[in-house]
Amino acid sequence: MNRKQLKSSVKKLLFDFLREGPDGASGKDEEKPEEKPEEKPKKKSKASPGEILTKPGKGGRYKKFVADAGARAQKEPKALMKDLGVVSASAGDDMSQVLSILNSAIHKNATMGQAYAGAKSVFENTGGKSVKGVGIALAALDARNGMKFISHTLEAAKRAGYLNLRGGIQISPGKSAEIVILAI
Repeated sequence: MNRKQLKSSVKKLLFDFLREGPDGASGKDEEKPEEKPEEKPKKKSKASPGEILTKPGKGGRYKKFVADAGARAQKEPKALMKDLGVVSASAGDDMSQVLSILNSAIHKNATMGQAYAGAKSVFENTGGKSVKGVGIALAALDARNGMKFISHTLEAAKRAGYLNLRGGIQISPGKSAEIVILAI
């Protein structure tokens, strides 16, 4: 037996061994029931009401203050809202509420004012349609950390009762602004 045949035989034995079930029986002698092709789960077209999705892009750790804001959004959302200058619930549709909360935080909190240049209503082209959303301009913060911090801010607003979403929202990089928040 030459080297190539030996290698092929060993490989075949290993694959046969790996295919054996937990009881040691290989599937060759047993009759297998006819398998149906796996059905792919249908993609949801919309997020659950109140769901906040973020598409931050590349991996890595978030800055410490972003991670701290996430912990605070979970444990003490009203205190975080107070520190950001958001003192009351917003009214209107989802995008109006988001815009109101973000503008309050950006213009009333010095740190938010340094991180973000502002928020405004924008129209973003997605899939050939123009969709109303909220665009955020960055100042001293990169887009990835900026999106996650906004996500934490909106989650805290939701938990504190200041943001009552009827649908889900998605935070992602945009074309009309550096960060765009859209209803999904």
